[in-house]
Amino acid sequence: MKFYISILCLALMLVSCKNNSQNSDSGTQTEENNTTKFDSTNTSAGVDIQKKAEGNTKNNLGSLSAAISGNTYLKNNETNCSCYCLKFETDNRIELCLAEDKFYIEAKYNQAGDVVNFYYVKALNQENNQDIPWDKFDTNIPIAVLNQGQNGMLTLDWKGFSIDGELAVDYAIYGKKTLEGTYKK
Repeated sequence: MKFYISILCLALMLVSCKNNSQNSDSGTQTEENNTTKFDSTNTSAGVDIQKKAEGNTKNNLGSLSAAISGNTYLKNNETNCSCYCLKFETDNRIELCLAEDKFYIEAKYNQAGDVVNFYYVKALNQENNQDIPWDKFDTNIPIAVLNQGQNGMLTLDWKGFSIDGELAVDYAIYGKKTLEGTYKK
């Protein structure tokens, strides 16, 4: 008897959630697309519905990492691509300009949920910048996070370098000016 009551309660919750989404404005229809139909013959309906909904969300997001691979994006309001572009290589590597004609680094990028994280790999012109402790920067903590915006735009949030898991405050500003912002293809 408890089983039937549980199924009835679950069905009522799904119906009420669907009614709430229909009452909201038309700009929020993405949640409605991610809902799944209730199957009363399934004995573990609650768990299966949750898994299906999570799967639909992941499939709808697509792979941002795959979408950007091999493409070039120019920072908004810039015309110079020498330091204000993101040129994504197909091997998940990218060259990042921290200061025009001064600092360049190689980073790797990978998908983490619905964002792409950038990780420091190495300095590309280390001999010109010996006062920076390139070899001490963490390579497993993201230095930047890329989000997909509207109309195919990308938004990069510069986090900065870390040393021993802590933000390297003295070097956090490098990359902020040249990299942080919105990019278009």
